[in-house]
Amino acid sequence: MGEQSPSLQVPEAEGGALPAPDIGRPWLSGDWAKWLTAAVLLFVVAGGYWAFSQNHRAKLEQARALAETKRQMSEGEAKAGARQRAAERAEPVPKRTEPGVQAASVPTEPPRRLANAPSAAGAAPERLYAGPICYGPAAADPPRCFRAQATISRGRIAGQWPGRDPGVTMFMAGEVSASGEAKIRMHAEKPDGTRTVAVDLAGTLKDGRLDATGSFRNGRTATLNWRKSATGSR
Repeated sequence: MGEQSPSLQVPEAEGGALPAPDIGRPWLSGDWAKWLTAAVLLFVVAGGYWAFSQNHRAKLEQARALAETKRQMSEGEAKAGARQRAAERAEPVPKRTEPGVQAASVPTEPPRRLANAPSAAGAAPERLYAGPICYGPAAADPPRCFRAQATISRGRIAGQWPGRDPGVTMFMAGEVSASGEAKIRMHAEKPDGTRTVAVDLAGTLKDGRLDATGSFRNGRTATLNWRKSATGSR
């Protein structure tokens, strides 16, 4: 027969019950829990204050930037207004034109000024002279006369009248010296400014009479015998 192995026997405590095992004290006590709670609360409060301060600082920066932008815009508008006012003050004021005043027409080729023309101080007031102008015979035009007039003022002769052909205007310009020597030029002018004929005359102004003779460039003769008009004195 084989041998029986000895069995493990656990001694029994007195009274027949085993003592409960010792699992040790809890790792956190009541004091440690309090300190941990206080630390968490302090962290939360500090985090909230930091977030509040950052938000407040951002709002202050935004307000300062907005104020600076408004200040720059105001300065820019003020400078623009000052430049505009300065430009308006510097702009020249156009001169007003008196109504009813018309510029006198000046011949394109005025006659040469005489060396002994009278000065304005000793010249007579403007006078109107009128009478016939006669043209001699031409190849395609018989002799003819017509009446015209011009003014003499400060030693200058000026006049114009409608020509025989439609749209043509005759112009007269000349000068009278202090001794009474007269130099006159007449020409015809179309509406587009084209000159068709020209006559040069020379004569005298004396005792209220203006007498002159001349010729066209083609040799046709011309005479002028005018008298001072009483209604033309000014």
